[in-house]
Amino acid sequence: MRLRPHSRRDAVSRALLALAPLVALTAPPASAAPLSPADRAWIATCVDQLKAERGTEQSKQRYCACMHENFDDNAKVSQTEMERMFPPLHRACQAEAGRGR
Repeated sequence: MRLRPHSRRDAVSRALLALAPLVALTAPPASAAPLSPADRAWIATCVDQLKAERGTEQSKQRYCACMHENFDDNAKVSQTEMERMFPPLHRACQAEAGRGR
């Protein structure tokens, strides 16, 4: 089988296209709005609720920020209620924060 001259370039292009969704999901949004005082208070309350659990303060902050970012209206819902309503989100945020159980 004879390879075309640009087959290597095509393979690299295909690999980059395959990785694009992963990069898009893990990169922070360019237009991320700064957190309001209410948002910071919700995250602080979430971290406070996790005090008894193992893990670093930083991982708890990342977990709570992830839960906050991925839920539409979390002002009325506690962190525990959110975990129970959306187990896949809970697991994804645990993985993102490095807090596997």
